[in-house]
Amino acid sequence: MQGSAGWRGATGRPEVLRLEDIRVRLGDFRLRGISLHIRPGEYRVLLGSTGTGKTVLLETIAGLHHPGKGRILLKGRDITRLPPERRHLGVVYQDYALFPHLSVYDNVSFGLRIKGTGAREIRTAVEEITGFLDIGHILDRTPRHLSGGERQRAALARALVLKPHMLLLDEPLSAVDRLTRDRLRIELKRIHRELGITILHITHDLSEAFLLADRLAVMKEGAVLQEGTPAEVSSRPGNRFVAELTGTENFIPARVEGEGMIHVEGMGPVDPKVFSPAPDRTCREIFITIPGWAVELSLGCCTRPYLWCGGVTITDVNRVDGHVAVALALHNGIRLHTTLSRRETARLPFSIRPGVPVKCGILSEGVHWVPRDGAASSA
Repeated sequence: MQGSAGWRGATGRPEVLRLEDIRVRLGDFRLRGISLHIRPGEYRVLLGSTGTGKTVLLETIAGLHHPGKGRILLKGRDITRLPPERRHLGVVYQDYALFPHLSVYDNVSFGLRIKGTGAREIRTAVEEITGFLDIGHILDRTPRHLSGGERQRAALARALVLKPHMLLLDEPLSAVDRLTRDRLRIELKRIHRELGITILHITHDLSEAFLLADRLAVMKEGAVLQEGTPAEVSSRPGNRFVAELTGTENFIPARVEGEGMIHVEGMGPVDPKVFSPAPDRTCREIFITIPGWAVELSLGCCTRPYLWCGGVTITDVNRVDGHVAVALALHNGIRLHTTLSRRETARLPFSIRPGVPVKCGILSEGVHWVPRDGAASSA
């Protein structure tokens, strides 16, 4: 195996996977110039809705599609034209792709047998990885006699037993029930932590992405729109699509005036120094993005560092799964949304019900801005 000095990127930092301007065309769909750099031991998540190209990109990395342009480098080696079996990647698909007529043991050992590994070495490797994943007691069963969680662990064992350079996970938790999904999320964290393996995981599930990712990349229509840590992407979205995908609930129209002051509809002028970075003067029409947690309710005066504070009226209340979703209206019809826990609701000195007038403060630390035309901001 190469030392890390042999597979460093342009920045001098070691990279396991490097994608350079990857372009793939499948019928009417295209991957449009995707570049990604994934470091050793990183848990990278590709987040996007169905049809954005996440699986196509993963399959391109795995060798199932050949890019019309661009390069794929694994530990500094160009694997763009290598067949899948020579890429030394572990892949787990959404449907597990287990052989239905083979036992768990034979499924897990399949790749080792293809490589010509000896029977004793195979047994040692299979027992080691299935013990690690706590499925050593089901080695004689076939997939139809397994639970969803057991099938997923068997698929993970089959990928990991080959000791790949990297693990590719294609929506690995979408086919299991909620309880099993929660358990498998914990299991994936453990695998990553204890094996130190580099993982690329694709999902449409925001909570899954935020729980697992060291860094995430947001995809739309065959392109990566934004990269960063979950905190960076959610607090400083580059455009409205990313903001909505990562859970921002409120978008208030605003305009950058001649001297740089920002006029927010329904709230008046706001000092641009509140924002980091502030909108430049070439971007006149913007949305102020406000996550629900930054909207606070009270009866009295606003004394905290708020972007804005004023009177609103509660217009709608919905109680779901221990939380209370509250809709608010400003005097000019602008609407805000926030979600409170039942404990937070119980501490308020007023009843949460439609028609109640209250004070609303928007915490400065929670606000950001995005262009109104959909272009990326400079964040």
